[in-house]
Amino acid sequence: PILLPPWLKQRACQPDSLSISLQSLPLRPSTLTALIRSGFSTTGDVMNSCRTEMISAEDGNVERSGNANGESNGANDASINISDGKSTFGNFANELACSTSQAADYAHEINDALGYVGLPITVTASTQNDVDGENANQYGTDNDKNIMAPHPSIYPATAASILRSRGSNHFPGINGSHRHIVSFSQPLDMLLGGGFALSELTEIAGLPGVGKTQLAMQLCVDTRLPGKLGGVEGHAVVIDAEGSWSGAAGGDRLWSMATALVTHVTESASRRLQARRRREGAGAIVNENEPVLLGYNAESILEGIHIFRVHDEASQTCTLYNLPNLLLKLEEKGTPVKLVVIDSLAFHYRVASSSSYTNASNVRHKSNSLSTTHNLTRMAAFLTEMASEFDLAVVAMNHLTTRIEKDGSNNTGTKLVPALGESWAHSITSRLMIDHYRHFHNAGTSTSTIPHNMDEVRTCTLVKSPHKPNGTALFMITDKGIRGVPLPLLQSLAPKRTRLN
Repeated sequence: PILLPPWLKQRACQPDSLSISLQSLPLRPSTLTALIRSGFSTTGDVMNSCRTEMISAEDGNVERSGNANGESNGANDASINISDGKSTFGNFANELACSTSQAADYAHEINDALGYVGLPITVTASTQNDVDGENANQYGTDNDKNIMAPHPSIYPATAASILRSRGSNHFPGINGSHRHIVSFSQPLDMLLGGGFALSELTEIAGLPGVGKTQLAMQLCVDTRLPGKLGGVEGHAVVIDAEGSWSGAAGGDRLWSMATALVTHVTESASRRLQARRRREGAGAIVNENEPVLLGYNAESILEGIHIFRVHDEASQTCTLYNLPNLLLKLEEKGTPVKLVVIDSLAFHYRVASSSSYTNASNVRHKSNSLSTTHNLTRMAAFLTEMASEFDLAVVAMNHLTTRIEKDGSNNTGTKLVPALGESWAHSITSRLMIDHYRHFHNAGTSTSTIPHNMDEVRTCTLVKSPHKPNGTALFMITDKGIRGVPLPLLQSLAPKRTRLN
């Protein structure tokens, strides 16, 4: 049998105890998803499920409090005394449709989350032995002394099973779905292996005004592209920390991009129709109305982009940790979310890290950078697991900050690097650096040789990726959105060859 955690044993004896919403606890997205899908919304629901198992256990394991003769004091007395702590999670596991060990993992994770948020968890002397015995039960008996043994619920997954679960087309009989969100810039999509990959956390860093938000807007619009036309056909969620999306200007920009996308899709459908007519002959009957285009317009595209305006670090953190609830609701409606954009993650963290306060002794203190690093690391782990659990792409915008460095000659210099530190950098899957073409161009070349219409050209450099080589691609910001650089403009940048006599 698997032992109950202390909080569950004590609170199971108190039906009227405080019930906490599971969405308010820092649980893993996979845990929260499994619990909500099975109908558990509060800690009280979990407690009642396990309490049912405790009440139905054998008499030797469960004793109701009563008088000296063992008689019950009445129906109002619902306290339960766990004499040996060997109640199992059978009923809880059945409701979750999982193994008993997995159900135990969920219960212990809730226990850890309650402790993390500061809720009191009292372990009495009678239950401390249960806690000690719990470690022996999970990791072996006292005779084994193997405290490093893996948990029974941790099993490896083969590389082939991972590919099959993601709908990979490497195996016969599996029609691989689209796994990337296109950017409508072919060089950029080729750099990323087809676009922004699902199930990954991607960071986009750059100077102010370089085009990070516009690229994110283009991705949100392209997420609404139907699957038959090469899109992922999903919704997009935006965490707007800087206010660029929530104003009228942001809405107008999204509308112009959505209108350009509808025009592009309509023209592509028209070209396919003409090509089909040429193949089948003038007398052939061809359906001119493609079902995929019915109701597909700029308004329907924008209806699938959900924007949350967050004004401080607390509201941003709360919104992010409660996203799984929204993702589940939209998934149940048949409109899964395929993109989550955070614009920008660094904004409120940098404001909080630069703030200070004065205590009662009139001593001024700066904010705890160690706590900020810890929160960012947890946030990165949460976003990565959410991306994997819901099979969506998470794109986080980041600022640049100045780093002071010394070269081999002990000369001091400065360098622009992405903010949020090294811990965050190690947690993300991929990192993109966006810059103006003029800045990226060789500093020794006169800017007068660069065509004037290159002002809207940007460079996107892939500086970190676990599966793609580093490289650089060019794209343009136009009135229609993100597009590739036209060939004539690229040819004007090619170095001129000197003819030798």
